[in-house]
Amino acid sequence: MSERKKVGLALASGGGRGMAHIGVLQVLTEHHIPIDMVSGCSAGALVAAIYAAGTDLYMLEKYLCTLLPKDIIDPTVVTRGGFISGNKVTEIVRTLSHDLYIEEAKIPCFIGAVDLECAQFHIFDHVKLYEAARASMAIPGVFTPVNIDGRWYIDGGTLEELPVQVLRDHGADVVIGVDLSIKKRFTVTEDKAPGAHASLLRAFDMMQKEISRLRPDRVDVRIKPDVSFMGMVSTAGAEEAIRIGRECAEQALPEIEAILD
Repeated sequence: MSERKKVGLALASGGGRGMAHIGVLQVLTEHHIPIDMVSGCSAGALVAAIYAAGTDLYMLEKYLCTLLPKDIIDPTVVTRGGFISGNKVTEIVRTLSHDLYIEEAKIPCFIGAVDLECAQFHIFDHVKLYEAARASMAIPGVFTPVNIDGRWYIDGGTLEELPVQVLRDHGADVVIGVDLSIKKRFTVTEDKAPGAHASLLRAFDMMQKEISRLRPDRVDVRIKPDVSFMGMVSTAGAEEAIRIGRECAEQALPEIEAILD
């Protein structure tokens, strides 16, 4: 009897759109799709860290759907690299990931961020799950950069929207990727300048599309929830985003089961 294929799950960056990752994970778990390792950048890193720590996905859904903006946004001095300090989010992820080190996770977890000095994508080891996740979600100009072992890190999604290669490097035979790229068309009016939030979302969308063009990933099954309505830093609409994530994962099940067989 042949050995089962090793399955890796890559969770993309995408700000508040990352809520859809939870719905995807719920469906994969319910249908006994084995996940041997998980990777994530930015919003995907947060969910990857919490999932790898063994946190119940339904409890996580209930908790996140109760959060208000004041629970996650803590303004700071802009000159420190971002207008949100990230301390509130850090504490939430620390608690939900049980304050575990990466090597203590229930399954191998690969979280990446970008070293600001050398402009290289870095996969963390021997740090707390929440520390790696916080570094990976340091959206430039929004969240303050993070210093780990004397190096400054920013959002992993600036160089690697969907961290697939690290899963291949660690033996994944099949990679399922959850892609949160924006589908809706960006429109502007002649008499009104786009807002800061809309401009930032659009800038990241363009950047990530160019990265994908230059560095195509090697995903076997791509799950692509359209949760464009979610903001960069927001939980409003979380319940709907999770539902859409579930729906898209259910649609992908026949393809996943076929490739595993």
